Amino acid sequence: MAEKKHVLLADDNKLVVKVTSSILEQAGYKVDVAWDGIEAALKAFSLLPDLLILDIEMPKIKGYQVCRLLKEDPMTSWMPIIMLTGREHQSDMFWGLKTGADAYITKGFKPEHLLESVEGLLADNDQYQESKELSRKRRKEVSEDYVINKITDLLDRKLYETTILNDIASLAGSLQDFQETVGSVFDILDKLFNYNLGILLLFEERELHIYLNQPTTPDVMEGAVEQALNIATGYAWRVRDPQAIGRVILGKDNLVTTSGGEIPELVYIHIPLIAHRAPIGLLLLAGPPTPAFRRDAQAILNLVSNQLVMIVDNARLYEDAKRMAITDGLTKIYNHRFFQELFEKEFKRSLRYGTIFSFIMLDIDFFKKINDTYGHLYGDEILKETAALIKGCLRTMDILARYGGEEFAIILPETELESAISTAERIRKAVEEHDFAVPNGKPVKVTVSQGVTTFPSSGVEGRSDIVAKADAALYEAKEAGRNCVHFRA
Repeated sequence: MAEKKHVLLADDNKLVVKVTSSILEQAGYKVDVAWDGIEAALKAFSLLPDLLILDIEMPKIKGYQVCRLLKEDPMTSWMPIIMLTGREHQSDMFWGLKTGADAYITKGFKPEHLLESVEGLLADNDQYQESKELSRKRRKEVSEDYVINKITDLLDRKLYETTILNDIASLAGSLQDFQETVGSVFDILDKLFNYNLGILLLFEERELHIYLNQPTTPDVMEGAVEQALNIATGYAWRVRDPQAIGRVILGKDNLVTTSGGEIPELVYIHIPLIAHRAPIGLLLLAGPPTPAFRRDAQAILNLVSNQLVMIVDNARLYEDAKRMAITDGLTKIYNHRFFQELFEKEFKRSLRYGTIFSFIMLDIDFFKKINDTYGHLYGDEILKETAALIKGCLRTMDILARYGGEEFAIILPETELESAISTAERIRKAVEEHDFAVPNGKPVKVTVSQGVTTFPSSGVEGRSDIVAKADAALYEAKEAGRNCVHFRA
């Protein structure tokens, strides 16, 4: 004869207990009763019933708290729980299911409805038979103080988790640039546990954001980078040349040449960042090989993974919006409007501190003919490739913009006229020697003409005078046959 399934019924209403017990016993179930929340938790731990029917409103502690406690404890997490209440408010059902309840029934139920729910949950629960048997082998008697302490610890932990989530989630709405956002995430993690460095790897952008939280040698940092790249291959991410991945190091003051002692042993904790069911990157932390770091870091990263994805996405969108506002959509260099702002700043800086800068106006020769011969789409490709060639001849501090049509403007800070002319000549040669590919055709040769001037110089009172001088020099270059550099001192 099969052993009767054991149901624990927790309710302080004697009539409800009598009616419900009768229905269950007639259906062949063994029933035990608890009259308050503490007793329900005590009997759940000691009896380990196959199923618990739990009233929401009970003396001492409410059913919500009992349910959360039992679902969080490994000894009882497998146990199916039906929440039972006389209320019919949607909020009761919401919170009942949020605490982990498997089903929700209002008082006044039909017997067949109750039995259908019980039978369904017990059938589904057979898959947890191994966990159930293990719990019964470890069965123990617990005290009322044990239950109260467990609930207090649980509430403290939930408050702790909620605080972390709020701190992380608050970053999603902040209008910081991407690097500030990444730094803020790692700053919050630093308050929660001790770690040495963190890495955010973005797959599509092929970018590494390295945050040095403690003094770190280049060797240790490279070891963590290699670890992140190796882990990323497990998420179907491939990169041919690791050197081609963009790097941003935050906390550079913590990059030291020597460790001042033994190289620390580190362990690595990571989570993938999943958006739309696909990995978009991963977050890795390197920390001390302590049980606390292994436990806390992994638990907290798992907790905040969804929020981190949202933050990364929002920060990228904000960064893209900023970039679109200041860059030319075709060539991806600065647009005319933003260039004027940078030009004004450089002009004022030169006036205030007596510094020198040079200015180049550049024009693609016979660009209308290129458009007429090969079409505007090919003309766009010429513009993009020319912008890339110019950029390759400049320093990181130099400012390049699309001035309009086929014209480009360049500001060279801290650069005298002679050096500016050399830079312009280097650009002219790079464009002249480049083969601009034509689909199914012979490569096209393109040339550029340039006008160069510098500031301070005679006859210049404002920015417009600088532009006029460079423009006049550009006109002279075109009159001289194009593909050359002229200047106005």
